[in-house]
Amino acid sequence: MSKLYELGEQYRRFNDFVDTAWDDEDLTEDDLQMYIETLESIEDEVSVKVENIVKFMKNIEGDIEAFKNEEKRLEKKRKYLQNKFDGLKNYMQTTLEVSNIDKVNAGTFKVKLQTNPPSINIIDPKKIPDKYKTAQDPKIDSKALLKDVKNGVEVDGAVLVTDKKHIRIS
Repeated sequence: MSKLYELGEQYRRFNDFVDTAWDDEDLTEDDLQMYIETLESIEDEVSVKVENIVKFMKNIEGDIEAFKNEEKRLEKKRKYLQNKFDGLKNYMQTTLEVSNIDKVNAGTFKVKLQTNPPSINIIDPKKIPDKYKTAQDPKIDSKALLKDVKNGVEVDGAVLVTDKKHIRIS
């Protein structure tokens, strides 16, 4: 069985051949029937190839869904353990702070309350001077831009693309 790209090339060459014969008026009824049968055989082979590719894609799609479900399950488990870890750590810190204990020798572990390095809490960002702000490139609202260009608004630097295609499997 031919590869899909080879079938596409055969189909293209066959169409070119038939177009040339048609233009030269060398086409008889028998030739036309033979060309139609050849064309149908190429289309049938393409159809079989495409069907097999879609079946393979469906198998991959099932694997992807299974992995997504497993990721969700593992994420829930990780979050549960992370919350448990954080809760135990906060509980231990609160206990040491309330007990006014800075260091504990706990068997093979040494636990110590340590002061964090200084940090900033920004209360009102509007009052912060510009010298402390980082300039950022403006973001383009692609959806609004697409809507306006579709409605006939001409915008320099943007063009409406209408010739892209995608595969839809039903």
